[in-house]
Amino acid sequence: MDVMKIKSACIALVAMAAVCGPASADGMRPGGGDGIKDLGVPAPIPVPAPIPIREGFSYYLRADIGYAWAADNASFSETGIGTAGPLPFIAATPPVFGALSTETHEVFMGTIGAGAYFTPRFRGDITLDFRGKQGFDANTTYAYASQSPATTVNGVLRETFRMRGTVTMVNGYFDILPRGAFTPYVGAGIGFVYYDVERTQFTQETAVGGSPAVRFSNATSQDSDWGLAAALMAGVSFSFDHRWAIDVGYRAQYLDEASLVLHTPGGTLNKATFGDHWEHQARIGIRWNIW
Repeated sequence: MDVMKIKSACIALVAMAAVCGPASADGMRPGGGDGIKDLGVPAPIPVPAPIPIREGFSYYLRADIGYAWAADNASFSETGIGTAGPLPFIAATPPVFGALSTETHEVFMGTIGAGAYFTPRFRGDITLDFRGKQGFDANTTYAYASQSPATTVNGVLRETFRMRGTVTMVNGYFDILPRGAFTPYVGAGIGFVYYDVERTQFTQETAVGGSPAVRFSNATSQDSDWGLAAALMAGVSFSFDHRWAIDVGYRAQYLDEASLVLHTPGGTLNKATFGDHWEHQARIGIRWNIW
């Protein structure tokens, strides 16, 4: 019985060796198979390296609306008050002006523009602002000594400016957070402003003393002017779709002065200047991402 058991065990070992084959020194079978793989253990799956994904769009169109009010009162100056005659309305001394009252009215604007995404954080655009008719009024009094003996002339001056402006700007923006659903930004821009100016001047002069008299004058003029424009911006963008974004922001804009010369009934050239100034602007707009 013992001899039979030994023979059976030997036969089993030979059969197993025939199936599995002899193992080499490194634990691999001569046929190139991996012992671990042959036992059913899956090999590790390699993880691919991350690949940067470009933004889906490179360019955009934009449209905005805004409301502006003066950050400070623009200066107002006038030269060449019409004191050239006839007597007694010829000045022997330069006019002396009283207190100046000015009023600047707020203005609405609309903007169109086109821009590009240069980097994941930096973008820029060119915009064209169409400003509504902005009202500016100035009122003052003045007095001068007439060339008529013992005569003084007291005057009342009313100036009305009505300006329509078109502002062309080149702007750059830095997105503080990666562009997404909520993106705060800051920016700056520079360009120029083109004005269409309408001006009306009304004066009433009263001569008192040796040669009493009263005269009225009303002069109007229309011209164009242009100057420098600059801006600083800050706001937030809300992206509700990969093609669309809403910008809500604040802009402080600098606008150069506007001047207009007219011929007064007295025969002199009269120049009034609405000085350079800063504006506060609240703005909201939409960006449409294109190709």
